[in-house]
Amino acid sequence: MAEIVSRQAAKIVAGTKLSPHEAAGKKRVYVITSPAAAAWAQNDIFASGVRLPIGSRILCNSYVSNEAMGAGVTLDVGLRDWTTKVAIDADGIAAAVDVAAAGRTSLNNGAFVAAGVEYVTTVVSEIYATLGGANPTDDKQIRIEVCVVTTD
Repeated sequence: MAEIVSRQAAKIVAGTKLSPHEAAGKKRVYVITSPAAAAWAQNDIFASGVRLPIGSRILCNSYVSNEAMGAGVTLDVGLRDWTTKVAIDADGIAAAVDVAAAGRTSLNNGAFVAAGVEYVTTVVSEIYATLGGANPTDDKQIRIEVCVVTTD
């Protein structure tokens, strides 16, 4: 049986230093919690307010926990540039996740994490979310937990 050499093992054999996001960085959980009262509207955005450093890698074990947000309501979770607030990818972490009914759902279908992709930030970023699909029910609570490997 053949042994396939991982990227990390190949770098070590070549004498190249591994970056923290490749092998042994710190796992952190970035949290976004809705306000106690919110007059939600379709396509409203809410963000973490926390800087995600350059060289961070988004992991695929993130979750959303929410009350019933209302029929047809979906959630996108992505990254935007910390300084300009321009989207890097509005649904790079999770795309069109059903949050109509109360529950806890995995956030792992975005382009940054789906199908074996390893996305590493190239600019200081911020995690943010968008409620779409329909008008969410006011004051309903939602908590997003995004797992990331950072360089520090």
